[in-house]
Amino acid sequence: MTMADNAALEPSSYPLIVYIHVPKTAGSTVKTILGLCTQRGHGNIEYIINDRAAFLNVARDSERIAGHIQRDTVAERLTWLGRPIEYFSCVREPVAQLVSHLNFTFERYSKSNYYDLHSLEQQRFDASVVLTDFSNPTAVMNLLLGDAFEYLNSQSRHVLGCDFADISDNEIARRLATYTYVASEYDLPKLYRAFGFLQLPEGVDEIRENVSKRHFDAQVFDSPQLREFLAHHHKHDLRLYAAVRDASWPAEGRRPFRPAFLPAEVFTFENFNERLYLDSNPDVAADVERGGSSSGYDHFLSFGCNENRRVRRWVLPQTTVARRPASEDGSVSSALAGLKRLRSERARIVGTTAIARSGGGEN
Repeated sequence: MTMADNAALEPSSYPLIVYIHVPKTAGSTVKTILGLCTQRGHGNIEYIINDRAAFLNVARDSERIAGHIQRDTVAERLTWLGRPIEYFSCVREPVAQLVSHLNFTFERYSKSNYYDLHSLEQQRFDASVVLTDFSNPTAVMNLLLGDAFEYLNSQSRHVLGCDFADISDNEIARRLATYTYVASEYDLPKLYRAFGFLQLPEGVDEIRENVSKRHFDAQVFDSPQLREFLAHHHKHDLRLYAAVRDASWPAEGRRPFRPAFLPAEVFTFENFNERLYLDSNPDVAADVERGGSSSGYDHFLSFGCNENRRVRRWVLPQTTVARRPASEDGSVSSALAGLKRLRSERARIVGTTAIARSGGGEN
């Protein structure tokens, strides 16, 4: 590769992808697809968000970061990044998201090693769910009121910020406009293409991660009592969902501008390269970092040589970022210009939500 090609492969040559992972909105699938598009990133920033120096270092060296973190918290941490940012997220019909969130507690609880993996606090929290009588609307309402922060309006809290309950419909629309794309369950393929990668992995639209079987009868959520309850206590997610479905996104259909990380030939003993093997297989790289394998070659000898692991190679756009025309076609230069205009607006949002948090937040 030429020096220009090497420069074009630097993560800092492109806006940082920040994916706000709202629970039970296909986020695990989205993160898997991002990992297939580029190995340079972090999918669980909730574990490093409070270490400001480490978090900024990861953000500087990554093409994408994601996690179960509120948008305003991430924005505040990235204030000093000094690099354009693109925010993405996904929402889901609010009652379906709530049912799936509750169901996942049962899924977690059903694992054979549950008590070894989860804290006593988590076990107490989960017990309140699994011991609830889901045939009784009043019992379900008591559960949701007791754990309102976890279950009610979770999508609004993540996507809009901690002051979601106090903002107008116009403010919701304005905050959504600072995202590059927010998908619903109906347009996930458009979200994948909005990331801007030159090419997506084969079969990307068929990938499904973290799908759980149904552990309780959700018919109770069709009862008049619970519908009325959710119309009042879950109303912020209802209006957010409506706003997302009504919104239009400039990134939809834009021209791809990020390098693609595409599969090529199968790794063999003749073509094996340690760095390329780890870059091509993020799961192996993570295993080596944890100490499960001493090296990529150790993994290849034990497993990879029989798994038909594919070499992945970068494919660059035909033109560099700097030379792409500034037009309304979704090119990088126009995207960067738009992002720069939004930086002051994001800073204002961060300041506003910080004031709301210090004042006690949501009632």
